[in-house]
Amino acid sequence: MQTDVPGGYGEFLRRYWPAEDNLPKHERLRQAITASIADGYWVPGTRLPTESEWAAETPCSLGTVQRALRSLVDDGLIQRRRGSGTTVAGLRNQVAEPWHFLFRKANGGSDNLLPVFTRVVDRRISRDRGPWSAAIDQGRHKAVRIERIVTIDKALEIYAVFHAVADRFPELVDPPISALDGANLHEVMAEHHHMPVHRIRQKLRVETPPDWVTAKCRWPEGATASVVNVVAYSVDGRPMYYQDFYIPPSPYVLDLGTRIKT
Repeated sequence: MQTDVPGGYGEFLRRYWPAEDNLPKHERLRQAITASIADGYWVPGTRLPTESEWAAETPCSLGTVQRALRSLVDDGLIQRRRGSGTTVAGLRNQVAEPWHFLFRKANGGSDNLLPVFTRVVDRRISRDRGPWSAAIDQGRHKAVRIERIVTIDKALEIYAVFHAVADRFPELVDPPISALDGANLHEVMAEHHHMPVHRIRQKLRVETPPDWVTAKCRWPEGATASVVNVVAYSVDGRPMYYQDFYIPPSPYVLDLGTRIKT
């Protein structure tokens, strides 16, 4: 019996198949499945179609499907086990001692931080420029852009977009993106360079989130976002990273207290 695909394969392709014709098909299928998982189309533990079902119902050959699924396993988004097929991975990447995601229930005490899980959904290396460029002293260098879904208490979904200079921080570029799930990126950088984050600058703005954010998170329809922007600096004053956190309305409290390491 075929795996149930909500709305059928036609609906899946209509909603999630990337429009960029210049992408190879294995990458388009990888992006489509990634977007559907991020959107909640398939929840953790759901059994996905088999390789032959994907090949029969999408514009992809069997080899193309296999390549896309291998990438998704490497990304940590799906699990493949003999006898049980392919399933959506669960939330297993809890962040220890979160740095920026200090959420509590409204009536919670100072020690009652909510658990935080992170999952990388995309990583790109490019010379694209934007508001982050001056903040991280990008110059003519390439920047690494890491997009993550941050889940608070298995309920609230935040979309986090991270930028750093790629050549300076290969530890964010070289490993498979699944290795960064559940990681404190600032701790990964600090451990590699023996130089911790010393100071951060935080700003808050409120805006209508872009479609590429709301398409990947379970948010109330039409909700505005509180966007916390963070720039982090090392002890020598050099910028380390630039992040935007898109936060929907929620009953939780975010602690924006000063964080300084010496």
